[in-house]
Parts: sequence; C-alpha cells; structure tokens
Amino acid sequence: MTEVPCPGLADAVQHADNEGIDAAVAAAAARTPRDVTTVVLGCTHYELVADRIRTAVQQPDAPPIVLHGSAGAVAAQALRRIGADPFPPDGPVTPGGLTVILSGREAHLPEVALTYAEGVLLASVAPTRA
Repeated sequence: MTEVPCPGLADAVQHADNEGIDAAVAAAAARTPRDVTTVVLGCTHYELVADRIRTAVQQPDAPPIVLHGSAGAVAAQALRRIGADPFPPDGPVTPGGLTVILSGREAHLPEVALTYAEGVLLASVAPTRA
C-alpha cells in the first residue's frame, strides 16, 4: 500500500477548475506506483472525477484499475443521522423529492454542481425554487 497525496484536487473539484483538476491528478498519477491495481479515493469530491483519475493512473496493457470511494457511505450515514432510511423500499427518488441544504439553509443547487453528471442528475429531481 502506498499513500499518494493529491493536494489541491478537492478545491479544484469544488470550483470545477478543470486545469486545477488535471494538474492535481497528473501530479498524483506521477507519484503512483506503476503496478497499482486498486485506488482508494480519499475524498468524496474525488468520485466526481473518478474517470479522470482512472485514466491518469491506468497503465497500458494492465488490467483495469479498481477505484473505491466513500460518497455512498457518507450519504447513507448523513441520511441515518437525520432519521431517514438510506435505502428506502419505495425505489428511486422522484422529481420534487430533493431539498438542497447549504450551510444549514435551504438553497439552490450551486451552478458549479451542474459541471458534473451527478449535479445534473440532482437538478433533475430538485424542485425549482424562486
């Protein structure tokens, strides 16, 4: 096991700074052992750019890199903490079933979130607010 720091990546993802993302990922990939088979992503932000991380670390003719993230576990724990079932039997979320909370207040989904597929998905279920 090798710890590979990736300074600046979370901030770059937070601000959808593509140049910063590319630079941070490239720097970390350069420090990653060539024979790596599995990468544990150390921040929930990193999952938003998982494909870019995988591409940067993947060696030619090597088996596909396996990535492990924590976003699902973090989201499930947040739901448990507020008394909600993280795996409701009713199935997928329906439109209007999402409330965005930023700093403890109901808010709009930040525009920068729409840079990522996950943000677009959230926007599709978030009710419109005036």
